Amino acid sequence: MDQRKKNRLMMAATLVLLAATAFLITRNEQFIFRDEGRLEVLRDRSDPQTLIFTWRSDVDVPMARRFAEAFDEWRGEGDRIILDLHSPGGAIAEGEQVIRVIERMKRTHIVDTRVRRGYKCYSMCVPIFLHGERRIAGETARFMFHEPTVRDFYSGEKVRIPAFEQARTTRRFVERYFVNSPTDPEWLERLLAEWGGRDVFKSGHALLAEGSGIVTELE
Repeated sequence: MDQRKKNRLMMAATLVLLAATAFLITRNEQFIFRDEGRLEVLRDRSDPQTLIFTWRSDVDVPMARRFAEAFDEWRGEGDRIILDLHSPGGAIAEGEQVIRVIERMKRTHIVDTRVRRGYKCYSMCVPIFLHGERRIAGETARFMFHEPTVRDFYSGEKVRIPAFEQARTTRRFVERYFVNSPTDPEWLERLLAEWGGRDVFKSGHALLAEGSGIVTELE
């Protein structure tokens, strides 16, 4: 094969590689910034001054934006908002943004949270739930607590980190979202002793019966 043909093949291979790289970058961006979350807003039939914001998806982009947009659109239609949640949890960073939106809502509205019978509120969903004034749950609603995990930015896969770093990450997470919350301190201590390295599941009924402070009433 002469040099000219070799150069053409090398150029073609380079172009294929660049195209594949561009595709992977685009796919990763679509994954990271996907727009799958849907927020439904309804007026409570029993109380026209109460709005129900229903979220049935991960705690992930674009959850905070959806809540902010819905609040801006509906804020003049009532004086109370129920955040009706059903979520497997998700990104801490997005959950933090959602909490900031909730705090803005609470300046002018009563904000309650709810997880219905048979629905779930896992992981980062729980700190969001804790920002309701009334925190309502079905008896069989499922809540899950676990240590925060570190994930690869592009792949989303869980990354193993040294034990000391995991302990520091967990401590910061607990201090930020549970210590400064309605959670009962003694109950929290028992939870921390139980959850090391594993998922802890509690029903709405159990959380109320145990005096956790997380659930204030059953529906």
